[in-house]
Amino acid sequence: MSTVDSNDSLLKLLSLATTAFERELNVELRARLGDQLRPAHYVVFRHLDPAGTRITALAEAAGMTQQSMGELVTHVERCGLVVRRADPKDRRARLVMMTDAGRAALGVAAARIESIERTLADAMGATALAELRRHLSRAHDVLAASRLTPGP
Repeated sequence: MSTVDSNDSLLKLLSLATTAFERELNVELRARLGDQLRPAHYVVFRHLDPAGTRITALAEAAGMTQQSMGELVTHVERCGLVVRRADPKDRRARLVMMTDAGRAALGVAAARIESIERTLADAMGATALAELRRHLSRAHDVLAASRLTPGP
């Protein structure tokens, strides 16, 4: 029996769907890449620019403290998936950059994400999944634009 109710808040439904999606992704990634990765570590890759990203930018994009992001980066770095390099624009700053192993891990993740999306399309219908994608994109745009308007 499902513990999810369509009358639950949208935030709860989005969170539950994200957790379920990441759990499915994590099963494959841990099987193929080792058991050191957790869904919490995915945030590093989610916001990482291929040319490298400063920890401050990663933390801001993820809505977390620099210290917390730094701990996640350190763990992912120990796994050999990212490295820290001097920023050529400011040698005092460090960029987090993907390693070859990190790029390979992203390939594994991309293939698994495609598989999960095929499962969703089979269960929901391709049209419904495409609509969901459009609606989520629009929800993001609406909420991002609402930040421009001061609250009460």
